[in-house]
Amino acid sequence: MKKLVLAFLCFSMLCVTQIFAQSHLVTGVVTGKDDGKPIPGATVRVKGQTTGSQTDVNGKFSLTVPDNANLSFSFLGYLTQDVSVASKSSLTVVLVPANRELDEVVVTGYQTKTRANNTAAISTISPKEIADKPIPGIDNLLQGKAAGVQITTENGRPGANAFIRIRGTGSVNASQQPLLVVDGVQIPDAAAPEFYNTLNANDVANISVLKDASASSLYGARGSNGVVVITTKNGSESSNHISYTFQYGTNRKIPDNFQMMSAAQKLQYEYDLGYTNGDLANYLSANNLPTDVTQITDAQRQTAFNALIAQSHNWQDDILRSGKIKQHQLVISGHENKTNYYASFQKYDEDGIVVGSNLNKYNGKLNLSTEVKPYLTLSNNLSLGERSTNETRDRYNAQNPFYAIYAYNPYEKVYNADGSYNLTSQGFPILEALKNNPENQKYLNGYNTTTVDFHPIKGLSISSQIGLTLNDYTREYFIKPGSILDNYVGDPAAPGDKTDNGSRDFNYDWINKAIYRFDVNSDHHFTVLGVQEFQKDVFTSYTLESKGFPSPDLPTQDNASANSGKNSTSYSAYTIASLLGEIDYNYKGKYFVTGSIRNDGSSRFGANNRYGAFGAGSIGWLITSEDFAKNITWLNVLKLRASIGNTGNFSGISNYQALGLYGFGNYGGKSTAIPTQIPNPNLTWEKKLKRDVGIDFELFNSRITGSFEYYNETTSGLLFQLPVSQTTGFSAVYKNVGGLYNKGIDLSLNGDIVRNKDVKWSVYGNINYNKNKVTSLYSGANEIASNGVGVVKPGEAIYTYKVVRYAGVNSQTGAAQFLDKNGNITETYNFDNAVVESGKSPNPKFYGGFGTSVSYKGFELTADFTYSYGGYTYNNVYQNLDAWGSNYYQAQSTLALNYWKKPGDVNVLPKPDAAGADQTYVTDQYLQKDDYIRFRTLQLAYTLPKAITQKFKVYSLRVFLQGQNLLTINPHHFFGDPEVGIGSVESGLLIPGQNTLYSYPSTRQFTFGANITF
Repeated sequence: MKKLVLAFLCFSMLCVTQIFAQSHLVTGVVTGKDDGKPIPGATVRVKGQTTGSQTDVNGKFSLTVPDNANLSFSFLGYLTQDVSVASKSSLTVVLVPANRELDEVVVTGYQTKTRANNTAAISTISPKEIADKPIPGIDNLLQGKAAGVQITTENGRPGANAFIRIRGTGSVNASQQPLLVVDGVQIPDAAAPEFYNTLNANDVANISVLKDASASSLYGARGSNGVVVITTKNGSESSNHISYTFQYGTNRKIPDNFQMMSAAQKLQYEYDLGYTNGDLANYLSANNLPTDVTQITDAQRQTAFNALIAQSHNWQDDILRSGKIKQHQLVISGHENKTNYYASFQKYDEDGIVVGSNLNKYNGKLNLSTEVKPYLTLSNNLSLGERSTNETRDRYNAQNPFYAIYAYNPYEKVYNADGSYNLTSQGFPILEALKNNPENQKYLNGYNTTTVDFHPIKGLSISSQIGLTLNDYTREYFIKPGSILDNYVGDPAAPGDKTDNGSRDFNYDWINKAIYRFDVNSDHHFTVLGVQEFQKDVFTSYTLESKGFPSPDLPTQDNASANSGKNSTSYSAYTIASLLGEIDYNYKGKYFVTGSIRNDGSSRFGANNRYGAFGAGSIGWLITSEDFAKNITWLNVLKLRASIGNTGNFSGISNYQALGLYGFGNYGGKSTAIPTQIPNPNLTWEKKLKRDVGIDFELFNSRITGSFEYYNETTSGLLFQLPVSQTTGFSAVYKNVGGLYNKGIDLSLNGDIVRNKDVKWSVYGNINYNKNKVTSLYSGANEIASNGVGVVKPGEAIYTYKVVRYAGVNSQTGAAQFLDKNGNITETYNFDNAVVESGKSPNPKFYGGFGTSVSYKGFELTADFTYSYGGYTYNNVYQNLDAWGSNYYQAQSTLALNYWKKPGDVNVLPKPDAAGADQTYVTDQYLQKDDYIRFRTLQLAYTLPKAITQKFKVYSLRVFLQGQNLLTINPHHFFGDPEVGIGSVESGLLIPGQNTLYSYPSTRQFTFGANITF
């Protein structure tokens, strides 16, 4: 028995020894093949097990593993590598960079694809390109970043949105903005601008811009103008982090590139025109002198001038200021058990460059995803933000501070001797208005998506997503009782006026989706997508207006004494029901075919055109997968692709535009129903046929990458109001008539000039050429006017200018000269002589961006530039400040001093006349080329070495300095800022780049920031 027990113990010890001998400690280092540097944070896992670790700051790891195990090494941007351990105790693993072109993931909104499988024209923007910029709106951050995408900032107002045009202007009366999709949910067109502002750029994981039919036709009746797809971040599966970022900086108006007259120059200018201003007349009267400046001696005049010059000042210094920018952000993200989480909070504050203008923004986000079962995942993305702005008026008078700074004369005082505000020659003191006529707007925006993903069998994914979006807007505008504006426009019997108005846009989007991926042997690979989608949008609004407020400190409607009678409410809704199918096929990873079809039915369409089908097809050929190309060592990727398909644009149709409508009135003391709109059962969406051919390439070990694309897009069924017989009781009805096209080229290039262990230097650039032309209008229409200076005319680009041609000055008389329609000189101005300036429109021929990034160890310097070439702007500000004497009573630029004075003068302005006989006419004299190159962003950053930060249990610490709008190169001496957005909101000049008219100017910003991650 003892022998038996002893034998058993010996056998057991032998087994235990054998078991321990089957595992051993492995140490090693992981580096990158591209630069030889250690890779910190790389994942090291035993294949087939959950055992794993991460490399430290020096790329080193240690892990106890079974003998003969295989280790899997992975890191973002590199190919995963499997290594057999055998009996090795030390490993050196070199990871190969992933092929950037083929392995990059693009998001189409309904699914994700790799570049290798993608046959569509899709531009992507990485999170790094837009992170940590002192600009609150994502739309403005995209400027110059994507080929084929033109971004124009509306103006410099804090929180101002941007105009986004993908491959040109595709409509006249319908929306020209692309569809916005966030985390799979389509955002209503009216709400989209606010969602660009609501989203925090640092929360973005991916931005894809869908340009051609193969990509945008997936969105059917809403895909005509392209699609911007934004995906937000989820928690990391490998680590948990807490990150805090702050920024602080200042902003100021970009300096003018022209000079205003000094007080002495302006007084002399007025005297030469025979004009006596009010300040001068008061001085002369107080000194018992004639109040006509032409009736006194030179000495008396100079004494009076000196008195006014002594009180001169710069109105920009009085009205404008240096604003402040402050931003705080906290992020908590990570992975626990089978749940990923990402939570963020952002607070952004920006003071405008004028009192009464500022932005306060709050954003919160919570993204959760959990694996309920191995085959079932539940996720929820929630984002909510509030944006509050104090606004200034954007109109063409002294209620607009950016008009006032150029209209007030330098010798006019801010305050009178008794301390009251000086009304100035404009009759209105803007500083008093900024204090006593406040306007506040608030936007509450949010979305929530709840998604269930089910994987019943290999390759099949079934999901159901419910997306809810909310856009809530409120506005308060208060004309305080006793204010100067109230004295002008208010009711003396009920002083003070208050307007409250607002709206709520609630959208419901239910998407049911199935994706099945399968292979037929090793050569044939398929992906089948099926989608059922239903959307409903409800829009409500209200307006309340009252007057008669007992105190300026009680600005609520219930404190008013009288109702203005302008109160109203409204309700409007629409629905869309859709079916979508798409098939992707590739053969041996060489040849790719994609086809899709979508059917949309919308309540907006006429009864005879309730449903529409939108289809697209595309093909691709990865040439570098062919045997004959594999020996071309300098060619890493060469892929050809082409697509064709149709999309729609239903945004130009209001919710009930196709119906016959009635309004209610009163006749003889009784209620009546009155027809207010003619029905059009054939009304439908604008249609666009898109064709695209592209080449994607990578050269010289992927040091040079890029793409070249040619596109041709034709829009038909443009929405216009057609005149109808007056016998119908109406003047016009909307119909689908007219057409236009956009064709052009997108080219993008990226290059790694230096790519080694310590130094990296990369450059990027894109150039976009677009040709736009209107092909037809409705019968009987030769052209349609646009803001008094442009037309929509067949054979010309949209909004081509139509003005009278200026021919200079009669050198003997100083009279202005013009050309009539036949090119003959005349001194009589008549707008009937206006001609279409072929080739001159607000649409640039070329636009894009370029930049560079240089890093040395922890230091990084990045610079971004944007540019535009070939567009024109009608410069109303130039016209007003160089006004031939017609604006003699207000400030003028020094250019106005160069006028005709004697026979023989040439290259001068016409002879001015303070009596008002002459005026500045709308001519091509003020039609200017707005070409520019703008130094958009410069950032210098330093990331402390992890060897230092990890001693303090800090994962990373990064500090940075940056500037925005540092320099503008303006080769054609555009008067003012050549990057023109809107001319004036309240004056209706809203076409990008068409007019300048004292809208909020662009600003120059400098900020300092830091990011610390634990």
